[in-house]
Amino acid sequence: MSFLDKFKAGMAEAGNKAKNVVETNRLKLQNNSMQHEIDKQFQAIGKMVYESVQQGTYPLPQDQISGQMDRIFELKMAIEQNLLHIDNINDFKTCKSCGSTSNVEAKFCTNCGQTYEVEHTSFVEYEADSKREISEQGRHLPDQNKP
Repeated sequence: MSFLDKFKAGMAEAGNKAKNVVETNRLKLQNNSMQHEIDKQFQAIGKMVYESVQQGTYPLPQDQISGQMDRIFELKMAIEQNLLHIDNINDFKTCKSCGSTSNVEAKFCTNCGQTYEVEHTSFVEYEADSKREISEQGRHLPDQNKP
C-alpha cells in the first residue's frame, strides 16, 4: 500500500468520524430540546394541580391532564430512540442496570459487571382460512382447537 493510499484511507476514516460526531451532537441537541419541553409539560401539570387545590376541585380528573401525559410519553420515547441511535452510531451499548456505555461487542458492563442480554423477538402470523400458526421459520404448527 503506497503512502497516498494510506493517506486517502486515513482521510476517509477521519471524515466518517467527523460525520458521526456531527450526527451525535445533533441528536443530543434534539434530546435537550425535548427534555426542556418535558419540563414545560410537568410545569403545566403542576400549575393545574395547584389551581385545582386553590379552587377546591382537587383531585383533577385524569382527562384534564391526559394531553400533557401523552406528550411527555411521546417525548420520552423519542429521546430513548435518539439515545439508541447515538449508541448505534458510536458502536456503543448502554447498560440497563447502571446506564454506562460499553463497546458494542462487550458481554459484560465495564462499570457494574451486569451481563448484556440479547433480546429475541419472534414473529407469529395467523392464516385466515385454517387459523393455523406460522412460526418465524415458516413451519405450520397444529391448530390447538382441533382434536
